[in-house]
Amino acid sequence: MSLTITPSLADPYLVSITGGESTIITGTTLNLTATVSNADASEEIEYAWYVNGVDQGVSSSSWSCGSSWAIGYYQIDVVAISEDGTRAGSEGIGVNVYGLLGGAIQGKALSLTGEVTTLAGSGWQGYTNGIGTLAAFSYPYGITTDGKNLYVADKQNNIIRKIIIDTSEVITIAGNTNIGCGAYYDGVGTNACFYYPGAITTDGTNLYVADTDNNRIRKIVIATGEVTTLAGSTKGYSDGTGSAAQFDCPTGITTDGTNLYVADYYNHRIRKIVISTGEVTTLAGSSYGYADGTGTAAQFDYPSDITTDGTNLYVADSMNNRIRKIVISTGEVTTLAGSSFGYADGTGTAAQFYCPCGLTTDGTNLYVADTDNNRIRKIVIATSEVTTLAGSSEGYTDGTGSAAQFDCPTGITTDGTNLYVADSYNHRIRCIK
Repeated sequence: MSLTITPSLADPYLVSITGGESTIITGTTLNLTATVSNADASEEIEYAWYVNGVDQGVSSSSWSCGSSWAIGYYQIDVVAISEDGTRAGSEGIGVNVYGLLGGAIQGKALSLTGEVTTLAGSGWQGYTNGIGTLAAFSYPYGITTDGKNLYVADKQNNIIRKIIIDTSEVITIAGNTNIGCGAYYDGVGTNACFYYPGAITTDGTNLYVADTDNNRIRKIVIATGEVTTLAGSTKGYSDGTGSAAQFDCPTGITTDGTNLYVADYYNHRIRKIVISTGEVTTLAGSSYGYADGTGTAAQFDYPSDITTDGTNLYVADSMNNRIRKIVISTGEVTTLAGSSFGYADGTGTAAQFYCPCGLTTDGTNLYVADTDNNRIRKIVIATSEVTTLAGSSEGYTDGTGSAAQFDCPTGITTDGTNLYVADSYNHRIRCIK
């Protein structure tokens, strides 16, 4: 029998779906059941399930689905039709799937009040593990999350820290504060060494660190703390595989799960690394300057950070005081927001930033650590509208909106509910609700 999703019959079935949820995280299985409330006991009913208009080949009233779906919106419809074709009915539900992408939880727009609190850090520069404000950091720079934990590039301590979000417990997973600056070793946990690690991202299994002053991209297996080098060697500029590639102070990093994308600061370029092979190529940028264009026709001026929604990259082009967009498939670079340095909310080039150094996205909006303005800004991706979420003058104060203060916020990420900020000169990790 040929089933249609739009039956037009005089006595339609009244169909309902149970087991659905409007929002799920990637990997979740939905156990859906369709029920017809006005069928005669003698009627035999056939079913067809559709996702975004595509027949899924399921003919029973129950269906388990969703576990393999990527981040996005899905329309699920079921059609019930009598065996003789004289009665039919349909029902549908919408499901929004969110999950880990680009070192943040994406897929649902955040609903924030702008309330800023301190999650961890005493405010004193130092190195201490502990709970909340009993822990100490030294200029934390980059931050990422897997949804349950935060991972922080504790820059001047030369270590990678983990914060359990629910408890605020801070521990060290890799790096060694006792060996000093300039060290470079692979190894497990404290046997590994970093040199001013500046940025960090995760795919949920591994961490990837832009080990800035070592000019290398490092990989950390979260479960074991094992640190290896994926790409890079001495300072310079060269595409290649593994140690044949060169970077010059990489400061930003993100991942789409297959590739890494690196903001190569002093090379003024955006680099791509194939995770499985360590092959490094240049996606966009050339000499320093400001120009939109494709690939090497585009110019950046000290790009500091980078994030992705899986289709596009977004770059904090810090000395150009702009937020740039790169279409991954083509390398086309455009300007999303910003103009000359300053501070102004507005749309597109009417907005102003002052040395923005951090970026994250929920898939709908970008959130910018506007470093020298000491503010956290929000950009609606679809419209380029820029507003200020929190922050004012330089300082340290918890509070809501402009009542809160930061001191050189650099890294930013989201767990799908809140934002988390590496408040570098305050030596704290802040939460924005």
